[in-house]
Amino acid sequence: MSFDVIPAVLPALILFLAGVPAGRTAGRLVPLFARHDPAPDDDGPPPPPRCPHCATEIAFSRWLPGLPLAPGFWRHGRCPGCAREIRPSATAAWAVPVAFALAGAVLAAGPAEPGIGIPALLLFGYVGVVLTVVDARVHRLPDVLVLPAYPVALLLVGYGTFEPVLLGSAAGPAYGNLVTALAGMAALAAFYWLLWFIYPAGMGWGDVKLAGLLGLYMGWGGLGGVVSGTFLTFLCSAAFGLTLMAAGRATRKTQIPLGPFMLGAAFVVVLFGDPAALLPG
Repeated sequence: MSFDVIPAVLPALILFLAGVPAGRTAGRLVPLFARHDPAPDDDGPPPPPRCPHCATEIAFSRWLPGLPLAPGFWRHGRCPGCAREIRPSATAAWAVPVAFALAGAVLAAGPAEPGIGIPALLLFGYVGVVLTVVDARVHRLPDVLVLPAYPVALLLVGYGTFEPVLLGSAAGPAYGNLVTALAGMAALAAFYWLLWFIYPAGMGWGDVKLAGLLGLYMGWGGLGGVVSGTFLTFLCSAAFGLTLMAAGRATRKTQIPLGPFMLGAAFVVVLFGDPAALLPG
């Protein structure tokens, strides 16, 4: 391994190792959320996070996303009601350290423009993985994960705005990135709300609530990333649906969760920039 490669690999390796315990905690969150298929006349909320063994409700922090408040659960993954261990989702448990490692690799790459900041990237990786796996399993984007992520993400994006100053860079605060991030949050939330308003059956309310958070992240690099990420979301979801139909595993009425495609497209834009910029002019 050359000395040029070591500085790029080391941050990724460190964050991968740091992501292993975080991934185990994230994996334990996944089984807490059950599928919610209400009747047409049922306007009640989906069930809260519960132990899959005894249905004991697991309380979550209102201000920190993905933070269960049950002491036994947080320390060793045991339900506070029945004391049985909740086995973590292997997919989420390993996807979190991989997402952390990718964030570390991006940090080591040293983008020319001010980055959004490693704390914001780690938050996105953690919450994004849990939401992706939960939505893929039970077609839900739980409020206890999405809503608390907004204030924390705004604080971390604010930190990213002033990170160049804290690191002694001559570039100064990234006010322009902050403005486009906030504009992206408002624009994407409004766009998804409009889609839901026009055709509620084709758009989940959870997707609408998630959209603003993703717009905040994608908008950091410019509003073009918000447009590209949105286009990539619907392109990939449509391609996936057509593939399932061609394989005989779905019909035109089959519901396909949009959240994983929204989060995946946003992750690509946040880590690698606006895909449209790579197209020949």
